[in-house]
Amino acid sequence: MKNQKKINRRNWLQLGIGATIGTISLKILGCKESSSKKETIVENCVPTQYDTMGPFHPNKDQSDKDFDLTSFNGVAEKPKGELIYVRGKVTDVNCNPISGALVMIWHANTHGKYTHEYDTNKVEDDPNFQGWGQMKTNEEGEYGFKTIKPGKYAISEGGDDWRTPHIHFKVAKRGFHELITQMYFEEEKELNEKDAFASGLSDIEKSQVIRKRQKGINGIETEASLINFNITLKNVLKEEKDKKIFADYIGDYELNLSHSELKEELNIFYGGKRNEMTLTISQENGVLYAEMPIQPKCEIFPKSKDRYIYRAFEADIEFKRNEEKQVTGLIFHRHYDFPEITANKI
Repeated sequence: MKNQKKINRRNWLQLGIGATIGTISLKILGCKESSSKKETIVENCVPTQYDTMGPFHPNKDQSDKDFDLTSFNGVAEKPKGELIYVRGKVTDVNCNPISGALVMIWHANTHGKYTHEYDTNKVEDDPNFQGWGQMKTNEEGEYGFKTIKPGKYAISEGGDDWRTPHIHFKVAKRGFHELITQMYFEEEKELNEKDAFASGLSDIEKSQVIRKRQKGINGIETEASLINFNITLKNVLKEEKDKKIFADYIGDYELNLSHSELKEELNIFYGGKRNEMTLTISQENGVLYAEMPIQPKCEIFPKSKDRYIYRAFEADIEFKRNEEKQVTGLIFHRHYDFPEITANKI
C-alpha cells in the first residue's frame, strides 16, 4: 500500500527544501562538501542555458503561490498527475551559493493545459492545480518545489507537433543576470528529440536542463520522485553597471501591429485586442529590460551595436537613430517567419 504521509511545510523545511531553514543533503543535490563545513561547491558552475519564456507566463496574481503546487487555496482534493519534487541550488559562476534569489516556476497540468486565460488548448482543466509558484533561496542557495509532472501538449490544434513535458523557470537576484529557462525530463527522450526547443540544445546544455527522476527517496511519499536541478547565474560585471548608453534606449515604444497575422498572434499570446502595443525599455542595476503588456519585464542581451537579443520572446530588438544619433524607434525582429515590427519612441 502506498505511503500516504502528508508533506506539510514543517516536513518540507526539515527535508532542507524550505526557503529559510533546513539542511539539504549535499549528495542529493549533486554537490560535494569542501574542507570548510560552512561552504559547499556545486561542480561545473557553467551558466545555465537561457531559453524562451513562452506565452503562458502567469499574468494574474493569486493568493496561493507558494512552493507547493499540489495544494491550492486549502482545498483537500489534489491535482491529477504524478507527484514530483524539484529542488536544487542556485550559485554564481564561482560556485558560491546565492541566497535570496527569487525562483519562480510554472508549467502545464498533467493534461497539457496551463493555468492561463490565453491557453486555448482544448484539454481538461484541473482546478486543484496551483499552476505556478515562487520562493526565495535560503542562505545556502537552496530552493525546492512540490508539484506534478506536466503533460505534453499540441502546438497547433489537430497538428502532430508536440511540446515535450517541461517546467519553466525564472530566477532573479540583484547583481546577477536574470535567467529564464526550461527543465526537461530524461525519460521523454523521443519527445525531447522532436521538441522545437529541447532538440536544439548542445550536449552541455542538455546535461544542464534534461534531468533524471529519482524514486525511492527517503522522506517523501513512496509514489513521488525527486529531480535535482542546480542553476548557475552570471554576475553583472562592474563595467556593465557603468554603461551610460542605456540612457538612450530607456522609454516606451509603440509597436505597429498593422499586419493581421502578426496582430492575431500577439493578441492571443500577449493579451488584448489592439492595433498598437507598447514595448517598454528600462534599466536597473546595469541590466537592460524589455516589457510587453501583461508580461513581466525580461532582460535583453547585447548582440551588436544598438541590437539586443530578446530571448524570452525569440526576437531581436534593433534600436534606430536619427542623424543626430538620437534613438527614435526600434525594429522588433522575430526569429521565425513573421514580418518585422516597427515602433516609434513615445
